[in-house]
Amino acid sequence: MRKVLILSLAVMFSISFAQDYVMGITFDAGGKFDGSFNEGSFNGLTMAVEELRADGLEIDVLEFEGTPETAAAGLRNMAETGADLIIAPGFSQADAVHAVAAEFPDTNIVSLDGWSPDPAANELYVGFTEHEGSYLVGYIAGKLTQTGVVGFVGGMDIPLIHKFDLGFQEGVMKACDDCTIISNYVGVTPSAWNDPAKAKELSTLQHGQGADIIFAAAGASGNGVIDFVKENMCYSHDDLGIDMRASAMSSALSGIATSEDYAASCEGKQPLFAIGVDSNQNPLGDTDSDPETLNHILTSMLKRVDVAAANAAHAVANDEFEGGYLTLGLAENGVGYALDEYNSALIDEALQLELQLITDSIISGEIEVTDYTAQ
Repeated sequence: MRKVLILSLAVMFSISFAQDYVMGITFDAGGKFDGSFNEGSFNGLTMAVEELRADGLEIDVLEFEGTPETAAAGLRNMAETGADLIIAPGFSQADAVHAVAAEFPDTNIVSLDGWSPDPAANELYVGFTEHEGSYLVGYIAGKLTQTGVVGFVGGMDIPLIHKFDLGFQEGVMKACDDCTIISNYVGVTPSAWNDPAKAKELSTLQHGQGADIIFAAAGASGNGVIDFVKENMCYSHDDLGIDMRASAMSSALSGIATSEDYAASCEGKQPLFAIGVDSNQNPLGDTDSDPETLNHILTSMLKRVDVAAANAAHAVANDEFEGGYLTLGLAENGVGYALDEYNSALIDEALQLELQLITDSIISGEIEVTDYTAQ
């Protein structure tokens, strides 16, 4: 029977478990249901736990949702409760992970996006080549934009998010060397991950400058970008004062049905799109519960935190957990772009082939995507 325990700092724990393993997760700023980074990490852990339970193991799951300031206390409570594994998504938890791992050597802790010098055997720091995945979705945006202007809305203004931004810019320019990219950030504190209203405001400003495709790498704030494109749905080139650019988008749109609301409000106009991040957010662009009609999320840059979390759970169960550092990129299926029933009509076979060739070239080193954090 599944057991999920929500930990609170106000509760003292004296719990006796009858199980094989205890596994937990401490959520980063933005919350569990951000639809992106945190939720993807949780989904990966949940998937692995269900698989292990199907193999006959008894596993209890702990959850803690706090703030960057309370992360250490949350991790410590889980370790004291007997956690065998804790997933800690978010760079802001890295110091807490290192401290708690030293205090509890029998608890394995995985930091997603964090880094610390000299990790012990029970602490693993997993990073991703976000610039590579962002290059791919940038290429898609550059090929399909009809205005020649695309946007980027980042969450917290930190080097990690500039890594997304720069990779996206390089991908756009590979496909469209005369395109314009507008980049803005929600803020400079952790609250920037949970401010969809600000992200929506930035989307409005970017669209006013011509952006018809906007990539959000902003945690829960990215929902503001998605809301913007779904609520507005379309635009007129005449209203923006921008000439329509020849792109593959026009032929793709000719074969896609639209919702009743879109048909009523957008006759003679062109659609707006967002690009999701971390998890596959494509379904969030659906306005009529029909994946076959026009979807307003063009694709999502996949950052496979779900894979990292799931792999760690299986490693603990198989007594194969190893601390240290791990980087997941295109070669390891750690990043990529989302293709499913919601957007396959927009990204046709010819573009998919181009993206595969680009992927192969990045993996081989023929194409070098700039890593902002390594400059």
